[in-house]
Amino acid sequence: MSSSDGPSDFDPKAYRSALGGFGTGVALVAARDEAGNAHGMIINSLTSVSLHPPIMLWCLASSSAAFKVYTEAPAFSLNILRSDDADVAQRFSRKGDRVIPPEQITTMESGAPVLTAAVASLDCRLRLRQPMGDHEVIYGDVVAYRADPGVDALGFFRGRFVTLRSED
Repeated sequence: MSSSDGPSDFDPKAYRSALGGFGTGVALVAARDEAGNAHGMIINSLTSVSLHPPIMLWCLASSSAAFKVYTEAPAFSLNILRSDDADVAQRFSRKGDRVIPPEQITTMESGAPVLTAAVASLDCRLRLRQPMGDHEVIYGDVVAYRADPGVDALGFFRGRFVTLRSED
């Protein structure tokens, strides 16, 4: 193992536990497959890269069963879940059917599926994909967005869902 691969006594389980000490929001990334079906997947690797122009990034495991859907889609949405959406987070974080029912989505500018009941949604066009370790880093240009201020969001901390409260 080279020094860039990590320490020789690397314990992936302990590493994940250490990362769990960083609380994150819970978001669902949505994109269409080549047949036009809307797919959703839960992510917590969501970062604002730039405000001018507005660019977001998220990370996708190279081993993901949905890898093809998200790496071939020209557009995607990033949807921040509401505090009462733990069931949505559970469903779309499991392997198996991740098709989003049509009645739960809308579209904005890019044509990507957008959750109608999200705290906030960012509609993105693919800018760049970059392999990094065992993941693909996916960058998107934000072409439209919407937010529902004053609504509590779903968070994840130390292996559990938590509520991120709004002070508004």
